[in-house]
Amino acid sequence: MEQFSLISLNLWNTEHWQEREKCIVSFLQTFDADIYCFQEVRPQTLSVLDASLTKYQRVEGDETGWRNESSIYVKREMFSILDLGRIDLDMPEKDRGVFWVELKTKGGEALIVATMHLTHQLNADEMATGKNYRHKEAHKAAEALNKLGERKRMVICGDFNDPIHPSRIFHEQAGFQDVFMLLGLPAPVTFPCPFLTYETFLVEAIDKIMIRGAIQPLLASSPHFMIPGQVLSDHWPVAAVLKLLPNV
Repeated sequence: MEQFSLISLNLWNTEHWQEREKCIVSFLQTFDADIYCFQEVRPQTLSVLDASLTKYQRVEGDETGWRNESSIYVKREMFSILDLGRIDLDMPEKDRGVFWVELKTKGGEALIVATMHLTHQLNADEMATGKNYRHKEAHKAAEALNKLGERKRMVICGDFNDPIHPSRIFHEQAGFQDVFMLLGLPAPVTFPCPFLTYETFLVEAIDKIMIRGAIQPLLASSPHFMIPGQVLSDHWPVAAVLKLLPNV
Protein backbone atom coordinates (compact mmCIF):
# COMPACT_ATOMS: atom_id res chain seq x y z
CA MET A 1 0.00 0.00 0.00
CA GLU A 2 0.98 3.64 -0.41
CA GLN A 3 2.79 5.63 2.23
CA PHE A 4 3.46 9.33 2.76
CA SER A 5 5.18 11.73 5.14
CA LEU A 6 3.46 14.57 7.01
CA ILE A 7 4.87 17.44 9.06
CA SER A 8 2.95 19.83 11.31
CA LEU A 9 4.48 23.12 12.46
CA ASN A 10 3.22 26.22 14.25
CA LEU A 11 4.93 29.02 12.31
CA TRP A 12 4.54 31.63 15.11
CA ASN A 13 3.05 34.19 12.70
CA THR A 14 5.74 36.82 11.88
CA GLU A 15 7.51 36.96 15.24
CA HIS A 16 11.29 37.27 14.73
CA TRP A 17 10.67 36.50 11.05
CA GLN A 18 14.03 37.83 9.85
CA GLU A 19 15.76 35.50 12.31
CA ARG A 20 13.77 32.47 11.10
CA GLU A 21 13.01 32.74 7.39
CA LYS A 22 16.19 31.11 6.07
CA CYS A 23 15.86 28.28 8.58
CA ILE A 24 12.28 27.57 7.51
CA VAL A 25 13.23 27.47 3.82
CA SER A 26 16.15 25.15 4.61
CA PHE A 27 13.88 22.91 6.68
CA LEU A 28 11.32 22.58 3.87
CA GLN A 29 14.02 21.72 1.34
CA THR A 30 15.71 19.25 3.67
CA PHE A 31 12.69 17.25 4.81
CA ASP A 32 10.62 17.43 1.61
CA ALA A 33 7.49 16.08 3.33
CA ASP A 34 4.58 14.95 1.16
CA ILE A 35 2.11 16.99 3.23
CA TYR A 36 2.78 20.08 5.34
CA CYS A 37 0.26 21.40 7.85
CA PHE A 38 0.95 24.86 9.26
CA GLN A 39 -0.62 26.93 12.00
CA GLU A 40 -0.28 30.70 12.54
CA VAL A 41 0.34 31.48 8.87
CA ARG A 42 0.15 35.05 7.60
CA PRO A 43 0.23 36.47 4.05
CA GLN A 44 3.91 37.34 4.52
CA THR A 45 4.84 33.81 5.55
CA LEU A 46 2.63 32.21 2.89
CA SER A 47 4.54 34.07 0.18
CA VAL A 48 7.76 32.44 1.40
CA LEU A 49 6.12 29.01 1.65
CA ASP A 50 4.64 29.33 -1.85
CA ALA A 51 8.03 30.23 -3.30
CA SER A 52 9.72 27.32 -1.52
CA LEU A 53 7.04 24.66 -2.07
CA THR A 54 6.74 24.87 -5.85
CA LYS A 55 5.99 21.14 -6.17
CA TYR A 56 2.97 21.52 -3.89
CA GLN A 57 -0.59 22.74 -4.10
CA ARG A 58 -1.68 25.01 -1.30
CA VAL A 59 -5.16 24.05 -0.14
CA GLU A 60 -7.29 27.16 0.15
CA GLY A 61 -10.96 27.86 0.76
CA ASP A 62 -12.87 31.12 0.76
CA GLU A 63 -12.51 31.82 4.48
CA THR A 64 -9.81 34.25 5.55
CA GLY A 65 -8.48 31.71 8.03
CA TRP A 66 -6.86 29.78 5.18
CA ARG A 67 -4.57 32.81 4.70
CA ASN A 68 -4.35 34.09 8.29
CA GLU A 69 -4.36 31.02 10.53
CA SER A 70 -3.85 27.54 9.06
CA SER A 71 -2.70 26.12 5.76
CA ILE A 72 -2.11 22.71 4.15
CA TYR A 73 0.30 21.97 1.31
CA VAL A 74 0.19 18.68 -0.63
CA LYS A 75 2.51 17.36 -3.33
CA ARG A 76 0.85 17.62 -6.73
CA GLU A 77 2.44 14.42 -8.03
CA MET A 78 0.98 12.40 -5.16
CA PHE A 79 -2.47 13.82 -4.40
CA SER A 80 -5.53 15.35 -6.00
CA ILE A 81 -8.07 17.34 -3.99
CA LEU A 82 -11.60 15.94 -3.69
CA ASP A 83 -13.08 18.38 -1.18
CA LEU A 84 -12.08 20.85 1.51
CA GLY A 85 -13.61 22.92 4.27
CA ARG A 86 -13.29 24.74 7.56
CA ILE A 87 -15.07 23.76 10.76
CA ASP A 88 -15.91 26.72 12.99
CA LEU A 89 -15.23 26.01 16.67
CA ASP A 90 -16.70 29.22 18.14
CA MET A 91 -13.24 30.29 19.28
CA PRO A 92 -12.08 33.65 20.62
CA GLU A 93 -9.73 33.67 17.61
CA LYS A 94 -12.39 34.09 14.93
CA ASP A 95 -10.34 32.93 11.94
CA ARG A 96 -9.24 29.68 13.55
CA GLY A 97 -10.99 26.32 13.39
CA VAL A 98 -10.40 22.92 11.84
CA PHE A 99 -9.11 23.20 8.28
CA TRP A 100 -9.50 19.97 6.35
CA VAL A 101 -8.95 18.55 2.89
CA GLU A 102 -10.07 15.25 1.40
CA LEU A 103 -7.38 13.81 -0.85
CA LYS A 104 -7.09 11.03 -3.40
CA THR A 105 -3.74 9.38 -3.96
CA LYS A 106 -2.46 8.39 -7.37
CA GLY A 107 -3.39 4.84 -6.46
CA GLY A 108 -6.99 5.87 -5.90
CA GLU A 109 -7.00 5.78 -2.09
CA ALA A 110 -8.86 8.52 -0.20
CA LEU A 111 -8.04 10.17 3.11
CA ILE A 112 -8.84 13.34 5.02
CA VAL A 113 -6.12 15.54 6.52
CA ALA A 114 -7.06 18.24 9.02
CA THR A 115 -5.10 20.80 10.99
CA MET A 116 -6.12 23.01 13.89
CA HIS A 117 -4.79 25.48 16.46
CA LEU A 118 -6.73 25.47 19.72
CA THR A 119 -6.90 28.44 22.08
CA HIS A 120 -3.78 29.20 24.13
CA GLN A 121 -3.81 28.68 27.89
CA LEU A 122 -2.64 32.26 28.47
CA ASN A 123 -5.44 34.02 26.60
CA ALA A 124 -6.71 37.01 28.57
CA ASP A 125 -10.15 35.56 29.44
CA GLU A 126 -8.75 32.26 30.66
CA MET A 127 -6.13 34.06 32.73
CA ALA A 128 -8.85 36.14 34.38
CA THR A 129 -11.57 33.51 34.84
CA GLY A 130 -9.90 30.10 34.67
CA LYS A 131 -12.33 29.12 31.91
CA ASN A 132 -10.83 26.42 29.69
CA TYR A 133 -11.67 26.85 26.00
CA ARG A 134 -9.99 23.71 24.67
CA HIS A 135 -12.47 21.18 26.10
CA LYS A 136 -15.38 22.75 24.23
CA GLU A 137 -13.30 23.24 21.08
CA ALA A 138 -12.13 19.63 21.06
CA HIS A 139 -15.64 18.23 21.63
CA LYS A 140 -17.02 20.38 18.82
CA ALA A 141 -14.16 19.39 16.50
CA ALA A 142 -14.60 15.68 17.26
CA GLU A 143 -18.35 15.86 16.55
CA ALA A 144 -17.77 17.59 13.22
CA LEU A 145 -14.96 15.22 12.21
CA ASN A 146 -17.27 12.28 12.87
CA LYS A 147 -19.83 13.82 10.52
CA LEU A 148 -17.19 13.96 7.79
CA GLY A 149 -17.07 10.18 7.90
CA GLU A 150 -16.31 7.87 10.80
CA ARG A 151 -15.13 5.09 8.46
CA LYS A 152 -12.85 7.29 6.37
CA ARG A 153 -9.10 7.37 6.84
CA MET A 154 -8.27 10.56 8.66
CA VAL A 155 -5.20 12.38 9.99
CA ILE A 156 -5.57 15.31 12.38
CA CYS A 157 -2.70 17.43 13.58
CA GLY A 158 -1.75 20.83 14.91
CA ASP A 159 -1.07 22.87 18.00
CA PHE A 160 -3.54 21.61 20.61
CA ASN A 161 -2.19 23.98 23.33
CA ASP A 162 -2.89 21.25 25.89
CA PRO A 163 -0.90 18.04 26.44
CA ILE A 164 -3.85 16.01 27.76
CA HIS A 165 -7.48 16.82 27.16
CA PRO A 166 -7.87 17.45 23.39
CA SER A 167 -6.04 14.21 22.57
CA ARG A 168 -8.12 12.36 25.15
CA ILE A 169 -11.36 13.81 23.76
CA PHE A 170 -10.41 13.03 20.15
CA HIS A 171 -9.67 9.45 21.20
CA GLU A 172 -12.73 8.89 23.37
CA GLN A 173 -15.26 10.72 21.20
CA ALA A 174 -13.90 10.07 17.72
CA GLY A 175 -11.50 7.10 17.90
CA PHE A 176 -8.28 8.92 17.00
CA GLN A 177 -4.95 7.59 18.24
CA ASP A 178 -1.70 9.44 18.74
CA VAL A 179 1.07 8.25 16.39
CA PHE A 180 3.73 8.38 19.10
CA MET A 181 1.62 6.25 21.43
CA LEU A 182 0.94 3.73 18.67
CA LEU A 183 4.69 3.40 18.09
CA GLY A 184 5.43 3.01 21.79
CA LEU A 185 7.21 6.38 21.96
CA PRO A 186 6.87 9.09 24.62
CA ALA A 187 5.13 12.20 23.37
CA PRO A 188 7.92 14.69 22.61
CA VAL A 189 8.08 18.11 24.22
CA THR A 190 7.34 20.55 21.39
CA PHE A 191 7.05 23.81 23.31
CA PRO A 192 8.98 25.88 23.91
CA CYS A 193 11.88 26.06 21.55
CA PRO A 194 13.98 28.09 24.01
CA PHE A 195 16.14 29.99 21.53
CA LEU A 196 13.58 32.69 20.68
CA THR A 197 10.93 32.64 23.40
CA TYR A 198 10.83 33.68 27.03
CA GLU A 199 7.97 31.29 27.89
CA THR A 200 10.39 28.72 29.28
CA PHE A 201 8.08 28.07 32.24
CA LEU A 202 5.88 26.12 29.82
CA VAL A 203 7.30 22.68 28.97
CA GLU A 204 4.64 20.79 27.05
CA ALA A 205 3.91 18.09 24.49
CA ILE A 206 1.21 20.07 22.70
CA ASP A 207 1.85 19.60 18.96
CA LYS A 208 0.15 16.40 17.85
CA ILE A 209 -0.47 14.00 14.97
CA MET A 210 -3.38 11.58 15.43
CA ILE A 211 -4.88 9.04 13.03
CA ARG A 212 -8.08 7.06 12.53
CA GLY A 213 -9.07 4.31 10.14
CA ALA A 214 -6.90 2.22 7.83
CA ILE A 215 -3.63 4.03 8.48
CA GLN A 216 -0.48 2.71 10.16
CA PRO A 217 2.33 4.88 11.55
CA LEU A 218 5.79 3.73 10.53
CA LEU A 219 7.82 6.52 12.10
CA ALA A 220 7.22 9.62 14.24
CA SER A 221 9.62 12.27 15.50
CA SER A 222 9.98 15.91 16.50
CA PRO A 223 12.95 17.25 14.51
CA HIS A 224 14.95 19.88 16.40
CA PHE A 225 16.02 21.48 13.16
CA MET A 226 18.21 24.56 13.10
CA ILE A 227 20.88 26.31 11.07
CA PRO A 228 23.66 28.47 12.53
CA GLY A 229 21.99 31.38 14.29
CA GLN A 230 18.40 30.43 13.37
CA VAL A 231 15.60 28.10 14.46
CA LEU A 232 12.15 27.47 13.00
CA SER A 233 9.70 28.82 15.57
CA ASP A 234 8.89 28.93 19.26
CA HIS A 235 7.55 25.40 18.65
CA TRP A 236 9.33 22.29 17.42
CA PRO A 237 7.59 20.48 14.53
CA VAL A 238 6.18 16.97 14.62
CA ALA A 239 6.61 14.56 11.73
CA ALA A 240 5.30 11.12 10.80
CA VAL A 241 5.57 8.55 8.04
CA LEU A 242 2.19 6.90 7.53
CA LYS A 243 1.12 3.86 5.53
CA LEU A 244 -2.36 3.47 4.04
CA LEU A 245 -3.86 0.06 4.74
CA PRO A 246 -6.69 -1.67 2.84
CA ASN A 247 -10.13 -0.42 3.84
CA VAL A 248 -12.14 -3.30 5.29
